[in-house]
Amino acid sequence: MRQLEIGTGKQFALVFLAFVFLGICFKVMVLVEGFTEIRPVNAIPVLAGLLFGPAGAWACAFGNLAADCFGTLQPTSSLGFLGNFVGAYLPYRMWYLYRQEAPHVHTAANLLIYVWITFVAALAAAWLIAGGIWYLFGFHVENLALYIFLNDLVFPLIFGLPVFIVLTSDSIRIACSGERRSLIPISRQWKRRLCCVYALLLALIFALLLAGEPEYVLPGKVLSVPVLLLTLILLL
Repeated sequence: MRQLEIGTGKQFALVFLAFVFLGICFKVMVLVEGFTEIRPVNAIPVLAGLLFGPAGAWACAFGNLAADCFGTLQPTSSLGFLGNFVGAYLPYRMWYLYRQEAPHVHTAANLLIYVWITFVAALAAAWLIAGGIWYLFGFHVENLALYIFLNDLVFPLIFGLPVFIVLTSDSIRIACSGERRSLIPISRQWKRRLCCVYALLLALIFALLLAGEPEYVLPGKVLSVPVLLLTLILLL
């Protein structure tokens, strides 16, 4: 059966417009004033990354920045830009570490991979945004890391997953972006191992962010160095 081909420009536009529209609509459902809200829009990044790769990731990043212009734009929005890019591009890269086929969840193994990469991406987003605010801008926002993590974990599972199943079904079959060659010559086997280390380090930082004690700033910064390095290795 023929796949539905969507050009890169249209991929970007579709994701960008959907992100901006949903991002603005739910601005009123505030969790932390000026920083985050209940965000069904966070169902989009994992979906966009798996389907459209880099185009989807950039669309999520710029879409989040555009949505922030409607009431929450501030210097920390740069972290939201990065968080949403990684939240889409990391799942795209991770998928092809475990599978050498176009993304889909029509098998139990692929479904587990979808859940795994969503979990890791949610931790990465919490680290980039909540950790970045604390470590780079010098103030801790209570429960921000938890809210970001839950937004990035729950909505891709309850909203993004059903949409992903439909879009990759035999009746639609959107043509996914396909794997891009890695710039860092490390085998898939080693990168899968690095993913486990990456998730463990992110979980440790996440625990520090939840505790929010001043003495945890330095350990968080120290742990962020290898996490940043691993992020680059996995993305590139």
